[in-house]
Amino acid sequence: MTGSCQDAAASDEPAGGSARLIVAGNASVDLLLGPLAPWPTPGTEVVVERSTWRVGGALGNTALALAQLGVEARLVWDVGDDMLGTWLTDRMAAAGDPPRVLEGATSLTVALNHPGGERTFVSHLGHLAQSEPDALANAIETAHTGDLLLVGGSFLLPRWRPALPALFARARERGVRTALDTGWPTEGWSAAVRAELTATLAHADLFLPNLDEARGLLDAPHADVDTALAGLAERVAGRSVVKLGARGAGLLDAGDQVIESAPAVRVNDTVGAGDTFNALLLSALRDGMAVRSALRCAVHGTSHALARAPRQLPRWSVLRAELAHTEPDTPASPLEAAS
Repeated sequence: MTGSCQDAAASDEPAGGSARLIVAGNASVDLLLGPLAPWPTPGTEVVVERSTWRVGGALGNTALALAQLGVEARLVWDVGDDMLGTWLTDRMAAAGDPPRVLEGATSLTVALNHPGGERTFVSHLGHLAQSEPDALANAIETAHTGDLLLVGGSFLLPRWRPALPALFARARERGVRTALDTGWPTEGWSAAVRAELTATLAHADLFLPNLDEARGLLDAPHADVDTALAGLAERVAGRSVVKLGARGAGLLDAGDQVIESAPAVRVNDTVGAGDTFNALLLSALRDGMAVRSALRCAVHGTSHALARAPRQLPRWSVLRAELAHTEPDTPASPLEAAS
């Protein structure tokens, strides 16, 4: 069967190669509360139906999704030296490499879920404010040609941000494929933020924004998917995959717009859904899948996870088999090609 989620071997290991995933970025503790509607009036108190403590941050969510899939990854991350840092380290123990422990409080995010699936985040940077990118630089220098590096949550890592253009350029020199999911800039989409991100994207193989983030980068708040993908193509060295929430995700492939629609599922919460998507997409690309097949795996696999409470993914080999279908062969791009 070709061009499908079953293209790769039947195990959870890379298909016929030694390409590894490296995930670097922010991990935090999330406190989920909701549903909340409307927004409380200042000075008042409201009671919500649900509260959950959970591993959060782009790296935390992605690493746990990869662990559920049975896909190994090298992790580059930090925690603070407080109770929350200990809790976060324990919860992440099965996901891979332990964190570097920094002095101070661990980052905390309160995620407020609203009816209809939207959410609002209130975060304290904590240890992320002092995290240095030296461990990321070391991971790039020790990576192998063809390895796939994801940097997630970079806008919440202030000391990483100015270093990313040079680090991504170095990764490209060493043959390490790079992916970037910045999240939303806390200071908003200023001209300086757009210039900063564009400098990194000039060396990136894959950019993974949602539609609102793409609009922010393009300074086009009402851009549709067509316009966003076309605009990103002018800024990213490789390709972009734009996440569309309940609508699925889209990309350009050989000049053609490809939209993979998400199946209708009942969703408990969407916090970290984009990171689950990233884990699935990169697992597929690691295995050398054509980008359209990788997109299908990521969209449908994410829906599979969101339909379960608590969120759960099957093993990667099982998921490929579940989603397998025939489609025309698609030539692999440099990002998709195995090392």
